[in-house]
Amino acid sequence: MPKITCKHFKQCGGCALLDLSYEEQVAHKAARLKEILKDFWSKEIPVTRTDKPEFFRNKVELGFCRQPIWKEPFDKKVKRDKTLPLEFEQCFGFKLKGRWDRAADIDECHTFDEKMIELVRAVRAWAKAENLEYYDHRKHTGILRHLMLRAGKNTGEQMAVLFVTDDIPEKSFVSAVESVWSDANILLAVNTSLADTAAPEMLRVLKGKDHICEKIILSTPDGKKEKEVIFTLAAQAFFQTNTLTAQKMYSRVRALVKKIAPKIIYDLYGGAGSFSLSCADLCEKSICVESVAPAIYNGIENAKLNGVKNVQFFCAKVEDFVKQQPIEKKDALIIVDPPRSGMHPRAANAVAESGVANVLYISCNPVTLANDLKILTPFYEVKDVEAFDFFPHTEHIETLVQLKLK
Repeated sequence: MPKITCKHFKQCGGCALLDLSYEEQVAHKAARLKEILKDFWSKEIPVTRTDKPEFFRNKVELGFCRQPIWKEPFDKKVKRDKTLPLEFEQCFGFKLKGRWDRAADIDECHTFDEKMIELVRAVRAWAKAENLEYYDHRKHTGILRHLMLRAGKNTGEQMAVLFVTDDIPEKSFVSAVESVWSDANILLAVNTSLADTAAPEMLRVLKGKDHICEKIILSTPDGKKEKEVIFTLAAQAFFQTNTLTAQKMYSRVRALVKKIAPKIIYDLYGGAGSFSLSCADLCEKSICVESVAPAIYNGIENAKLNGVKNVQFFCAKVEDFVKQQPIEKKDALIIVDPPRSGMHPRAANAVAESGVANVLYISCNPVTLANDLKILTPFYEVKDVEAFDFFPHTEHIETLVQLKLK
């Protein structure tokens, strides 16, 4: 497909590879992945692509920034004439590359939704009409901080969450969102902390529900629809950002689980139990271990929603869980999907020494994957490696490694 062009490229911190065609991006990522994993795998690594690498994201977070006007692109080496008073601008969009305190005032984006820019313009116009000040990240003043947008790619449901430090004109904000997203669920979140995160101290529904529904459609290797798993997604719930490509990976994992035919699955770093819920009908029991309590609550809720009764959820650090409840090796399968930092060494050693015949390792960071494989491969042989391109136009790639006990 032809290159996607964007006037904010190299200014906004979102799409580092936009100067390459999508085919070149995939080749670049596959080569980098092969180089990082060369000590463990010598063959070519196939990459499952995103079918339509435009408007693929199901979630974005935009920032409001009151910031000094500076030469663009922003250059730290340029010395400002301190005899002149600072002039300020209000910018609403994605953060500048490498900056926590400055945003690009976006008027174009190809990652989330075709109507996102229309919605950005409506909210920007609303803020100007209501004379609302954007947040100053250095002085910690201002009212508007973030706008989070979520969309169910398989359900069409939408959510807009505005993060503020104080009261706002709520009715006019709802009207601004409705002018573009007429059926959206609209929420207001209060965040007065100094941390630059979209984490609310208080969350209130202005219109609709406090969540949206999304579903993962699981298919057989020949492409036939096999199963649907429904998820309720609250404002802060974790969910893979690229729904349509993620469901290809879940389908692949499901096919491998079906082939392995375990009685028990250990779903470590399991989040809200996406792998457990996708494969629950293929085993007698799945144990989902996750340290983030809201994800566990979300998993329990989604298990009920899908009528799944054989998944047990444990809120614990994986390294603590494996110490307190040693892994049963008979007829078991371990699935690990750690954060970018990789597995805790105690957890990695417990998996390495578990004696379980098969391990599926899903990684969002090839570097920490390689570090963990150093611990696992004295006990396990790498049987296969494949990748899934969840994040077109960025350096990120998801990797699935099949490991077999030596």
